[in-house]
Amino acid sequence: MNDLKIDLIMSKTSIWLMETDPVSTQLLTTFLGKSGYKVTAMADLSAMQALLDKSNSPDLMVLQSTMHQIDGMALLRHLRQQGHEWPIFMTSASSDPIDLILALEMGADDFLAKPINPRELLARIQACLRRIHRLSHSAPPERYKFGPFVLDLNLRSLSKGKKSLHLTTREYDLLKVLVAHPNQALERQDLAMRVMGRPLADNDRSLDVQVARLRKIIEEQPDKPRYLQTVWGSGYVFTPGR
Repeated sequence: MNDLKIDLIMSKTSIWLMETDPVSTQLLTTFLGKSGYKVTAMADLSAMQALLDKSNSPDLMVLQSTMHQIDGMALLRHLRQQGHEWPIFMTSASSDPIDLILALEMGADDFLAKPINPRELLARIQACLRRIHRLSHSAPPERYKFGPFVLDLNLRSLSKGKKSLHLTTREYDLLKVLVAHPNQALERQDLAMRVMGRPLADNDRSLDVQVARLRKIIEEQPDKPRYLQTVWGSGYVFTPGR
């Protein structure tokens, strides 16, 4: 019954697809549409801006890294700086690990190298949305305090004193898992499954990049972390202190 509820919610999901290749656009739009999603395809910035001007927003966005006259990475960074927190999947013709790291550092929630397998994209979208659904419906609402920080699970927000701190969806998911398991070493694969909904492949540093991004937000000295510490050869441990 719970799976049915999730499927019904997902069937109403709005996905924005920014892609310049008409063949890929048609393939992904058709496949995701038949899977129950409302897909809005666009090939330029003006189309997206027109939607944003009408206060529209997607539940998830698939963004091409390189488009005509548009730097997808720069657009990703701009969206995050403007406070848009919906999940963003970056796609690229490059499979260079550096591109993956850059995309994650700028706030992407996932990264797929082209050519894109529609079934893989669908599986990743479903995993991401299920995780968000579970987190948004977890009860009771809670607030975690550590040092000067407060993580409010009801508002999905992190604050330091009176200052609100911006978190991407992935950063929030990671911090939520960590604060819920204080002083407990969590293996990298376990964290990856909890946060990303998938295991890490060999040489996959995507989780470590997210940890590094989170440290820049909550640590005074990210290279000498107080809260989010590395367990060498294993994973990470969250130490909230007193």
